[in-house]
Amino acid sequence: MRRTFLLLLLLASPEMVVAQSSQFGVRGLGFPGRHLATRAIASGGAFGLFDPESSLNPAALGSAASLATIFTISQGFRSQENPAGTASTRDTRFPQLMISGPVRETGVALGFSYSNYTNRDFTLAAASTIDLRGVPVSVVDSFSSRGGLSDLRIAGAYRIRDTWLLGAGFHVITGSNRLESRRTFDDPNYQPSFQRAEVSYAGVGVSAGLVRQLGPRFAVASFARWDGHLNVDRDSARVGTVDLPYSFGLGIRWQPSTRLNLASHALLRTWSGANSDLLEQGGTGAENTIELAAGAEYTPDPTRPYRRPIRLGARYARLPFPLVPGSQGDEFGISAGSGMRFAQQRGGIDLALEHVWRSEGVYSERTFILSLGVSVRP
Repeated sequence: MRRTFLLLLLLASPEMVVAQSSQFGVRGLGFPGRHLATRAIASGGAFGLFDPESSLNPAALGSAASLATIFTISQGFRSQENPAGTASTRDTRFPQLMISGPVRETGVALGFSYSNYTNRDFTLAAASTIDLRGVPVSVVDSFSSRGGLSDLRIAGAYRIRDTWLLGAGFHVITGSNRLESRRTFDDPNYQPSFQRAEVSYAGVGVSAGLVRQLGPRFAVASFARWDGHLNVDRDSARVGTVDLPYSFGLGIRWQPSTRLNLASHALLRTWSGANSDLLEQGGTGAENTIELAAGAEYTPDPTRPYRRPIRLGARYARLPFPLVPGSQGDEFGISAGSGMRFAQQRGGIDLALEHVWRSEGVYSERTFILSLGVSVRP
């Protein structure tokens, strides 16, 4: 019985009716987060390795011009299809909070951030018939999870002249899944059953990155990250560990004119390191993922670059946790957005709208995600 709820968590099948978040977040550790601010999301994430408001590359902190607090909220609207039928769901997320800024006259910038590492909010339900004392009885089973993993990062960056930005970060990965399992019977002679448990996670990681300016119009960025492993506890009792991925990224940025910025990146995460751990605990395993993104930002007035720029982007990514053994899901998304500063540039609002298609075999979904970023610069 010690591993009952952990196995339920890993074995939960999306062939039942799905509610709350994406059906592609039911398996493994959930649906992975992206560590991006709203303005980077609007470009498909392409500027994420250069963006000091995103927590992807610690070296990007070095380009922060002033102390800033950035808060991000997103609302998702999705239509899902699987062998059980179709459903429409929606959810609200708070994927990132960032506080960062330069240390005067030192070339150093520091930042603290909270971001979503994975998300596991779902409710599954199925109706079936079982034999009790030789009599068929109709039952309804439901299984729900609330929670996920959070990434708490403290990072610093150092500027070398105007050509190099070097950065490093320390990460605390923590979170929990609050699990509930219920069974109700059509026959009033049987009482409903109910179980509850909490699976908690804890781990640490480190990251390092750089940004190299190659002339006034071209720059490259890279980062590497190691997240070690997660300790997995059920109701305060250790039930196992799960290895987390190494992450690597490379990005380029080009400014062909004063009004136009272009960027792209490639990210690789070695999620297959968790494969044996998840299989041992009854899951469907994990696969390596790659993400490719390209985006543009057009500034109508170069003298006021934060006044309603036009941001566009596209991205393609593989998903780490298969719904069915031997397969792997993927997603493709397009995005657009804009933003503005006000109150003498002390306040700011950024908006992004994404349209994302996800699929794996007979499982598919379409999602619209509206993101709002609010920034304050005291």
